[in-house]
Amino acid sequence: MDIATLGPNGCKARFGVAYLRAICSQAGVGFTETSIDEDVLAIDGKVEFAVADARVQVKCTGKFRINGGDTATWPADEQWWKKWHNSGVPVYFVLVVMDPDDQPDWLDHRVDGTMHRTAAFWVRVDKMSQASGITVPKSQRLTADTLRQWSSDVDACFQPQPQGGYR
Repeated sequence: MDIATLGPNGCKARFGVAYLRAICSQAGVGFTETSIDEDVLAIDGKVEFAVADARVQVKCTGKFRINGGDTATWPADEQWWKKWHNSGVPVYFVLVVMDPDDQPDWLDHRVDGTMHRTAAFWVRVDKMSQASGITVPKSQRLTADTLRQWSSDVDACFQPQPQGGYR
């Protein structure tokens, strides 16, 4: 009996956001997901820091390998770039890589715990030059420590700049 109500892309989308939520939970920060059909800012959610939120677009895929290559490139819509470049706070693109892509193997239920067979990589896109694709360095693995860096990036948006004004 098949119990699935989500298609393959829907499953990946839910898993990608759940993976990001797990990292946020580990770091002790909140995450608010953008409601369906309200993603007018080209983001899937916001990571909640004390000063302000960082915006995040999440894509989940099995077309890359966790240990394969130094980068992964994802196609970007021109409208995304416009929205990201207009943001007053940092916007991050998170690529969640399923390795392997076979859905039953995304999680490994072992005696000592359930393991994600997944990794996420990130890049800041609000200051990135517009291109047809978003190149994500695999050296930028998403971890709880990453969120400390993101929090500092957000804080910097609200610090006076040497010329006067902010960011």
